[in-house]
Amino acid sequence: MKQDVLLCGVGGQGILSMAYVIDYSAMEAGYSLKQPEVHGMSQRGGAVQAHIRVSDKPIASELIPLGEADLIVSLEPLESLRYLRYLSAEDGCVITDITPFVNIPDYPDPSSIYGQLFQLPSVLLVNGAHLARKAGSPKAQNMIVLGAASSRLPYSSSVLEKHVTELFARKSERLVHVNLNAFRTGCAVSQLHQVLRQAGVSDSLIARVLPWLDFEAWPVSDRVAEAWLEFFQNPAACAATEQLWQSRSILPLEEDAPRKLLEGV
Repeated sequence: MKQDVLLCGVGGQGILSMAYVIDYSAMEAGYSLKQPEVHGMSQRGGAVQAHIRVSDKPIASELIPLGEADLIVSLEPLESLRYLRYLSAEDGCVITDITPFVNIPDYPDPSSIYGQLFQLPSVLLVNGAHLARKAGSPKAQNMIVLGAASSRLPYSSSVLEKHVTELFARKSERLVHVNLNAFRTGCAVSQLHQVLRQAGVSDSLIARVLPWLDFEAWPVSDRVAEAWLEFFQNPAACAATEQLWQSRSILPLEEDAPRKLLEGV
């Protein structure tokens, strides 16, 4: 087993907390681990990246070579594009929050960023800012995104949750509750993404829908998943997904939501 994960975002978004959970989960699983100090500007708003290399064999280099990252997990959409040169062309995946952190005067038009993300062969977009507020704190955005990446990490959800709990237990029980809620909500995003992808729905279409679903901190029901599978089999699904993306409307995670979305086309 070998996995290279590049975490990225801006200072203050919680890259170190994400790295802590992954690192301790890897060590508990008995894997070799290398993670150098976080690179980038440490002040709030500066670009930050962390390389996490995990293997069942000894690891020579601390840094991920260009073109070998299995995952880019980003808390900011522009930052996810910054490191695409690290992504494996074979089966690399980008998982990113869609919420821009506008910290420079010439920040690009977000629509151009999303357009590039839609073209990636493997991408998962997450409305981390919205779901974190719903979970109890906007600062829990990093745990939403970590949960969304969970199905692509070689650790069980219970092990990841254990280390989320350990991380925040030193602060307060309330923060443990909020961040576990956030992580589990992200896991629900990942679950539905996996179901749709395994059924043959393209990531480009899925990426236009999942950010606007009002996920909860528990698994998506089979009936809701089946309703979305049926939605994507409809010839009008492509137009409906584009309309949803443009409207930015949050849909309840209910069985009849896909049908109502099609009725609006």
